Amino acid sequence: MTAEELGQMIWNVKELLRNVYDNKDVEDVILPFTLLRRLDCVLVGSENLVAANMKQLEELGQTSQEDIDNMMPMLMDAAGYKFYNTSGLSLSKLITVPADLTNNFKTYLEGFSPNIREILKNFTGKGENASLSDIFLNLARKNLLLQVTKAFVLDIDLSPDKVDNHMMGTVFEIVIRYAKESVGIGAGQFYTPRDIVRLMTEITLLGQEDKIYQDGKIISVYDPCCGTGGILTLTKDTIEETAKERRVDVTVNLFGQELNDKTYALCKSDIIMKGDEAKGIAVGDTLLVDEFRDQKFNFMLANPPYGVDWKREYDSVSAEAEDKSSRFAPGLPDKSDGQLLFTLHMLHKMDPKGSRVGILSNGSPLFNGGAGSGWSNIRKHMLDNDLLDAIIALPGGLFYGTGIATYLWIFDNKKPESHKNKVLLINAAKDEYVQPMRKNLGMKNVLVSDYGRSEICRIYHDFETCDNAKLMDKDDFFYTYITVERPLRLTYKDVKTKYTTLDKKKQSEALANIVALDNIDTERTDAEFFAYLESKKVKTTAKLIKDCRTFFGEVSETAPEVHVIPLDDSSDLVADTNLRDYESIPFKTDIQEYFQNEVLRFAPDAWMDREKDKIGCEFPISKLFYEYQPLRSVEDILADIRALEEEEEQELSSLLND
Repeated sequence: MTAEELGQMIWNVKELLRNVYDNKDVEDVILPFTLLRRLDCVLVGSENLVAANMKQLEELGQTSQEDIDNMMPMLMDAAGYKFYNTSGLSLSKLITVPADLTNNFKTYLEGFSPNIREILKNFTGKGENASLSDIFLNLARKNLLLQVTKAFVLDIDLSPDKVDNHMMGTVFEIVIRYAKESVGIGAGQFYTPRDIVRLMTEITLLGQEDKIYQDGKIISVYDPCCGTGGILTLTKDTIEETAKERRVDVTVNLFGQELNDKTYALCKSDIIMKGDEAKGIAVGDTLLVDEFRDQKFNFMLANPPYGVDWKREYDSVSAEAEDKSSRFAPGLPDKSDGQLLFTLHMLHKMDPKGSRVGILSNGSPLFNGGAGSGWSNIRKHMLDNDLLDAIIALPGGLFYGTGIATYLWIFDNKKPESHKNKVLLINAAKDEYVQPMRKNLGMKNVLVSDYGRSEICRIYHDFETCDNAKLMDKDDFFYTYITVERPLRLTYKDVKTKYTTLDKKKQSEALANIVALDNIDTERTDAEFFAYLESKKVKTTAKLIKDCRTFFGEVSETAPEVHVIPLDDSSDLVADTNLRDYESIPFKTDIQEYFQNEVLRFAPDAWMDREKDKIGCEFPISKLFYEYQPLRSVEDILADIRALEEEEEQELSSLLND
């Protein structure tokens, strides 16, 4: 039986709940029961050893729940796993005594080790108010507990010899997808397709073999938004498989944080069933509270949510960003999209001795935000500290819940010499790197093929320009954002009429005195106007000059330039804000030369206000790999139209003849 078929069989238990449970509540039954069934199947054969240890505790008078929990390591050894059950019960045994099912179910759940009890409580989604009874009491009240338990025991075999750990993880993902899609929620926010994870893992680990595969080496892997833990577990599997091939003993410790209680429960249970205690998995909002605040990690991989706002976290994150040594100090993106906050968080947790980061994103972090914005400053931080190693444009159709362009970023704080101050851009958005799926899963219709994965890894390993890659200097991504000004040019006429139309609050005695002057309505340039006022002994203040220009002046392209100090041609020119323009000049381009060739040719009176210069940074990967597709000729288009018309006439004729 395939993982897809098994996942469908598990999800079909929902038919027992039809018209009794709302669609959104079905997962509250299916997910924890899937876990319980798997635990039952895994623990088969451990009952006698656990019972023997429990008997020893009874003989010592250690029978309280606290006493038993304190002996957790001993009981784990007896069970042979990082979990156990001391009740002597299983789902199979529970259904043999239907009359006592409800009471026995409570005893059964309470018999699990503390780590499993905590996971089960999180499945309820009730946080601190959760109770183990929430798992089964509602089913009991609706007379469904026996039917559901029987369905899992009699129809669904999750024994390790039938369903290995890898397949079980896939089955979990499939059941979650069914659960989320049944209520219109994209499953992609909870887990990342395995073919993408495999590509991300291989590239993130690439080139680190000598550092990883040493006897006795301890490796830490972290995901700040770990979902169901697929990225973590596959990374661990990859390292351990290679270590086994190389005959070295490597320990991989997993760390992750997940916001959603139920998804956290799935993640932790999956890791536990693979032989880990999952002590490094925490529940909570990573942006609000970093549960691993003082820890650094060797490898970090993540697929943070795309385009999700962080308004809830804004006050806390903004306050933290004020601390120049904090994770968010380099800058803050718009509140509408928090992807780069997760990137900053991971970069902050890089070990000074060397760390690698692989993170997925959509296109927004590449170019959103102009020079001086939080987006741009974060990108600048990556390059200023020479952390960014590569960006890979991925093929379309890879994700369950989105068809938009996606990218894989690779960071390294201990780059080899050939990578320093360089960034490799790879265009892997090619059909040649994917293979079609037999059946779409949501919006996912292709898989990264084995060839595609190996070819992308080869291109990254070679780290040089080729057909589908460009090796860039870090300065290629910087630009200077300059302000271009042009002079204000004014004429003055019909002054009296303009004054009468002014709002009363803007009228003043000084302006009224000017309006009362003889011949004030005569057309004059700015210099002529203020020369006339001077001749009439009018004392001009900075405010009066500004008011005259604002209320009486008219913009005229043919008039002379206006100077800050009237009648003083040596004073600065006044800029016309309506003509203000901006230029983004690549870092490697001489600014004066650019200005001469690209601006003064078209606006000879322009100048640059260099005090307003800003340094910007963006990664225009789409532009760099753009391939011009010539438009079809008019003749070809007309030929297609004629062919369609002929086909239409033939069909119409056939209908009329019939």
